[in-house]
Amino acid sequence: MKNPYDGNFKILAEDHPELLLRLLGILEPGKKTKVINVLRELRLDPVQIDHAYVLNDATVVHFEAFTSWDPKRIGRLALYNFLLREKYSFPILSYVVMMAEKYAPKNLPERLEYKQDDGLRLETPYRVIRLWEIDPAAAFEPDGEPLLPWVPLLKGGEAEFERAAAAIELLMDHPDPPCEPRVLLSHLATLAGLRYDKKAVNQFLQKLESKIMISIDAFKVGWMYQEGVEDGKVEGRAEGEAKGEARGEARGEARGEVKGLRTALRLTLANKFPAEQFPEIDGVHYANALNTLLQAALEAKTPDQARDAILEVIRPH
Repeated sequence: MKNPYDGNFKILAEDHPELLLRLLGILEPGKKTKVINVLRELRLDPVQIDHAYVLNDATVVHFEAFTSWDPKRIGRLALYNFLLREKYSFPILSYVVMMAEKYAPKNLPERLEYKQDDGLRLETPYRVIRLWEIDPAAAFEPDGEPLLPWVPLLKGGEAEFERAAAAIELLMDHPDPPCEPRVLLSHLATLAGLRYDKKAVNQFLQKLESKIMISIDAFKVGWMYQEGVEDGKVEGRAEGEAKGEARGEARGEARGEVKGLRTALRLTLANKFPAEQFPEIDGVHYANALNTLLQAALEAKTPDQARDAILEVIRPH
């Protein structure tokens, strides 16, 4: 499964670099930045690097974000530091951003090392930023809304998590919200999974259900859908191999999508109507039908409305 946390970090770094630098304590409030497109300047693989920025035509900062320590990948910062030094005459500062305390090693190396089998070896100093040590105040400042999904990973606890969720709820009453609340909520649920268990995340977000109806597209980037898809792929490949089918992987993809949608549908209905059971869901085996039902479940106001939608889908089959 692709790491959704790194993906969220890249989105923030790409769309809101000043806010990210402000959150990480690299940029003071009110200071402007000139963003370098490192991928274009250095012609590097976009999956191997986050972003670098020039600050006030005086310093280049470059950082990578990690959920867990990966010596090989982290060592590349030494290479990027060297390449940036060859390109720019400014001082280069390399940062490692650790997202979750429970995955962070207790002892970190003093310098980062990049090595090749032919003897090439580069070393660089670096700085570590631990998200769980960062004050979340920037997320609640004016124009700080894109940082709200990151609050569960920052300094504090349940009170800050609830405050971030409440701030997203307030955006629903804004005639022209600066950020799409449904997308923020989906990212909040995804990132919170790095620190809290899924049951706790659900409990935190239940208060928003009366106002925020998550779209299918937003749901598909969350852990509920992604976990179901991944489990379905594994089961599909195993079943295909057991039957000697050459198309086991393709079947796994299809089964994964169906399982992901069914998981999302069950959890949506369980959260909205906890006293009700919907066994009819097991009779729906097609992704397009489950997509239709998920949308209907998100819009349903009563259990009967949700059940009628399920039966309407099942009857033609």
